[in-house]
Amino acid sequence: MKVTDELIDQILEQGENQNLDPTPYMESLKYLLLEDEDVKMEEEDHAHLIFIGTVCLESLRRTDQYKEIEDEEMLFDMEEANWEALEASDGDLDNFYDRIAEDFPEEGLLEFLAFSILPSDEDEDGPLLSSEDAQVLGFMRLKAMLDAILLPVI
Repeated sequence: MKVTDELIDQILEQGENQNLDPTPYMESLKYLLLEDEDVKMEEEDHAHLIFIGTVCLESLRRTDQYKEIEDEEMLFDMEEANWEALEASDGDLDNFYDRIAEDFPEEGLLEFLAFSILPSDEDEDGPLLSSEDAQVLGFMRLKAMLDAILLPVI
């Protein structure tokens, strides 16, 4: 079953009403809180990432696709692969997104993630996170989590 925009909207509404609990996913979500030597993340950045991550993971749970991330090393590998894809796109976020969206199994979820995190020309109120670097790092980490969960088991 695919994650739909309607499901994401329903979960977002629950979150806005304080009815979305990240606790079941904290073992996976703690990856979003790791310090980075190059990018400073503010407390509000972490809170936003935890919220968006919870929406993503709850969406996967409700479509029977969620599984615990057993191998933390896989997260680092997935994040590294995403950074390499960005580098191969010459740092162009639009080109990068087009590349990674091509074969992504949950396109709607990836669109939600990009819209919720990545910098955009349409951000009238400014960036959603404290800096563009924080936005890109947050996206890379959340995308790595989704990759680790959705990657077929071999």
